[in-house]
Amino acid sequence: MLAIVAEDELRDAIVKGAEGVLVLDKTPFYAEMGGQVTDHGTISLDGAVFAVHNVQKDKAGKFLHHGVLESGELKKGDVVTSAIDAERRQAVRRAHSATHLLDAALKKVLGDHVHQAGSLVEPDRLRFDFTHFSAITAEELSQIERLVNDEILAGLPVGTQELPVEEAKKLGAVALFGEKYGKTVRVVSMGEGEELASMEFCGGTHLDNTAKVGPFRIRSEAGIASGVRRIEATVGKTSLEIMNRNQEMLFRAAELLKTSPADLADRAEQVMLEMRELRREVERYQAQASLGDAQQFLMSAKAVGGLKIVTHSRPGTDANALRQMGDFLRDKEPGVVAVLASAAEEKITFLAVCGKEALAKGIKAGVLVKLVSGIAGGSGGGKPDSAMGGGKDLLKLDDALAAVDDFVAERLK
Repeated sequence: MLAIVAEDELRDAIVKGAEGVLVLDKTPFYAEMGGQVTDHGTISLDGAVFAVHNVQKDKAGKFLHHGVLESGELKKGDVVTSAIDAERRQAVRRAHSATHLLDAALKKVLGDHVHQAGSLVEPDRLRFDFTHFSAITAEELSQIERLVNDEILAGLPVGTQELPVEEAKKLGAVALFGEKYGKTVRVVSMGEGEELASMEFCGGTHLDNTAKVGPFRIRSEAGIASGVRRIEATVGKTSLEIMNRNQEMLFRAAELLKTSPADLADRAEQVMLEMRELRREVERYQAQASLGDAQQFLMSAKAVGGLKIVTHSRPGTDANALRQMGDFLRDKEPGVVAVLASAAEEKITFLAVCGKEALAKGIKAGVLVKLVSGIAGGSGGGKPDSAMGGGKDLLKLDDALAAVDDFVAERLK
């Protein structure tokens, strides 16, 4: 143990429950860099356990192990045992190796203009940003995913070597655009000879064979900036978990629709057609009921100056149903002046209609609906024979409808 930092100060020891940073003379932990997340694990000695949740590399090349001491006490100079979370490391490896295969597949499908513009490699998840001038089609995405999975199923060996940077470039190794490299670089290759699938400059952790990546699934693709796209994908256990959940939903849907998973699409289409027909049937019944109500409204209409005045509120009726009722009243009775209202979700919808005889006497639906809507705190307008409006004050609904008789009587003077 070279150094201990706790509460932003150098310490000789760290005690249970304290958060701190440990510096060792050597470490198996991977520090966060190049888009790959850090290793997790423990640093321990005789019952003292320091849980590592973050590792950073400082400018001097020292690895800073951030975490909390869960038990015991550790002192500067102690000879400790470091252990990474092997399962997490393997999941990160799967995602990182898949990222290289994805980069190669993007170049094959979209073109050599594709360059990496950023990445994030997490356990069994990856995010890859790249340059491209347009959205990727569903067909292209499918082709990219298929190419990556083909390289995984091919079981290609993954190898690493350190080479002079110029030699690595001559071999065709892909460098990160705009990145500065030293004289010697680490190159990660997937496949060999004619089966070479990828060769990139990379300092991250990888599998020894592409087959260990497991199923690769693209979750999303979108633009994040001008000329930059982003793909998010899963591999390994995360992909398997998603596939299992999707399969369970498929079986459940098939069970609910009383069919087999293979016939689910046909059955769903059939159910949709049946529902559409049932909806039409319901709408027909509702229309008949509305017209029946309109007939009743007309029978109970008030007579003002030879015209028939209809005012009625029908809660929960949509605008289309109001229009159907209004059209019926206007066409059925030339002398009708009607205002129908519907209140729902603290809003009022008004419809005003005027028959031919009402129009001839100077009664206009547009002027009438503007009046009643205004009384209810809203506005409206429309044609002389049919107009709609809205109100906000439900308490003024009755006052608005009551104003229709006076409006007609005033216009007939």
